[in-house]
Amino acid sequence: MQAVTGPRGLIVEPITPYTKVGAIDGPGLKRLLGRVSSHAQGIFLASPRAGEGRNLDTAQRVELLELAVQILAQNPIPIMIWVTRDTEEESRRTTIALKKAAERRRYPGDLFWVDTPLLYHSNRGLPGLYRALGSVAGRPYILHNDPTLITGLSRPLKRNNIRTAVLKELAGLDEITGLIFYGSLERAHNYHRACRRRPKFRIYDGEESSFLDHPSTSGVVSVGSVLAPGPWAKIIESSLGLSANKKEYPDHLQQIWEAGTYLRSMRDIYSGAGVPVLKEILREMGLIESSYHTLGPVDTGKALERLKELMMRFGDYGRV
Repeated sequence: MQAVTGPRGLIVEPITPYTKVGAIDGPGLKRLLGRVSSHAQGIFLASPRAGEGRNLDTAQRVELLELAVQILAQNPIPIMIWVTRDTEEESRRTTIALKKAAERRRYPGDLFWVDTPLLYHSNRGLPGLYRALGSVAGRPYILHNDPTLITGLSRPLKRNNIRTAVLKELAGLDEITGLIFYGSLERAHNYHRACRRRPKFRIYDGEESSFLDHPSTSGVVSVGSVLAPGPWAKIIESSLGLSANKKEYPDHLQQIWEAGTYLRSMRDIYSGAGVPVLKEILREMGLIESSYHTLGPVDTGKALERLKELMMRFGDYGRV
């Protein structure tokens, strides 16, 4: 497989919209992607956090991909989609099903499989696993390192992070083009050093707060950008120098500081209530049909009101 470079910048992590009866809400997905696509350098579908990917079967992921390909056909930004299931075989079958769907739809943009290998495989033998997968996947992989997912497994594992030495070997494979990282700043530095021989290997911040405090050179995976795509795009452009207009203006730094403060405050509110409060406010804004989710009961009342008030103050709340 020829090496493909992952996108650099804002990777939007949308929630998975459902109808009131739990089907995929196609019109809702269209409105969500329409809200963010002009600000984003990539979209991450079916994520295990905001996208409720742990509860999405293969058919639902295929449906999400086919809908997104249709919606983004005129603005083909890179699409990432989570392929991980409970076992190696299930993950392989899901990847193959998504590959077939992509071939049917002929998406003109880049497409990447996002995989959390430690959910079904130990560190030992990971390079061999991806060499084998590369022959059937047809598209490059972006690894997903999230120790909180591994910690929650019912079966014990020796490690809940990809070992640095293993990542160094994985970064040398054409089948793998990047990594979404959750974890400590020290481990992030170690990972960057491990991948330095491949300058275009992307290491994205999975935690929005990490990027706001110490922005990586690759970008961020952000669920909050669904609520505030403009401010997030402004932060990304300033941090990574993506804007074609390099001219400084007197209040530029003030605007960046205000945007960063706003996004931190927003994250502080929704991080506690999570997906349910995000869906509540998106439903109230008319972007999705319902706030149906596959997670347990969560009291979103106070968080919803605080989030709505904050978004109104910055001009991001409004019905479509």
